[in-house]
Amino acid sequence: MTDDQLASLARPRSLDPYSSSAPHLVAIVDTNVLLTSIDNDCRNVAQGRRSRLLLMSDCGDVVLYAADHVLGEMYEHLPRIAKSSPVPLATLRTYFEAEYLPVLRFVTVSETDAPDPQVLAITDPDDVPTGRLAKLIAPCVVFSDDIHLKRPGFAPKRWLDMAKAAVDVTDGHQDQVVLMNAVALPVRGVAGLLSFAGRKVNVSPWIFGGLLLGAGALLLQKPERRKTTAAIASKIFEGVSYEFAEAMAKERQGVEQLRKVVLGVPSQPTLRQRIAIVLARQNEPLLAAEVHDLIQARFPEAPDASTKDVRYALEEGTEFVRVQRYRWQLGREVAPRSV
Repeated sequence: MTDDQLASLARPRSLDPYSSSAPHLVAIVDTNVLLTSIDNDCRNVAQGRRSRLLLMSDCGDVVLYAADHVLGEMYEHLPRIAKSSPVPLATLRTYFEAEYLPVLRFVTVSETDAPDPQVLAITDPDDVPTGRLAKLIAPCVVFSDDIHLKRPGFAPKRWLDMAKAAVDVTDGHQDQVVLMNAVALPVRGVAGLLSFAGRKVNVSPWIFGGLLLGAGALLLQKPERRKTTAAIASKIFEGVSYEFAEAMAKERQGVEQLRKVVLGVPSQPTLRQRIAIVLARQNEPLLAAEVHDLIQARFPEAPDASTKDVRYALEEGTEFVRVQRYRWQLGREVAPRSV
């Protein structure tokens, strides 16, 4: 690998300045991409194919949100999809409820902030809540095939290409995690074995390890054995290094593609936006005090807000859902509707 390539890999890879982990992507989906994905999944279930929306959300690197009205539209439009699909309605609905509902959070977006010019450019009223949600939690990517969201610049021209880029990001990142664990686990295993053996014979694991290393050194005194061992270790190192570099390059390529379509960071986010941005990037509900601390850390130049201000905004905002009595999250998980 050239020095230029290494330098490229060394550049910051995060898509999201407000996330504590990299890579991380907050994404919004609308009804048409969900319907298309579900139909395609069900048509190809025998091949084990799953949509890019599901693949990108598998490991938690991408969080999927939808405006509240999307849930109603899904149940309204699934029968229409069934009429033109070889897949029965019951199968489509069951698949939606089993595979998609668990990875989606639905958000009831209020209209308390000042009108946004980009949102005002959405000509279809049905798509306005999706635009408002995007502005609320940006930076984010909107996956939609709706012209009313493409024209104002909310959704990319080809959402499937950007969905593939998101999958590349998550796959590349997870491959790196797997490779790092594959290297680290044997080392941890040896350390654990030494500790266990040392306890059994009442000898310090450091002494026990030294004895084993000394025995290994004796076994490797012959030049041909040292040469063979070095060659094997070199092959393993080269293989892991190559795979790791490939995984990093895959993630990097996906990030660079997504940078072109990520909805930008708000210049002067309101308190409501700051709260939503913070909560959209959490895997667990937070206390109001924890939200306050994160806001202070993520937005050091924003106007000061007390914990009382944050708590009031949480209680007043329809986007924020109280769970576990005192904890808050953005949006809500939804159970399947009864027939």
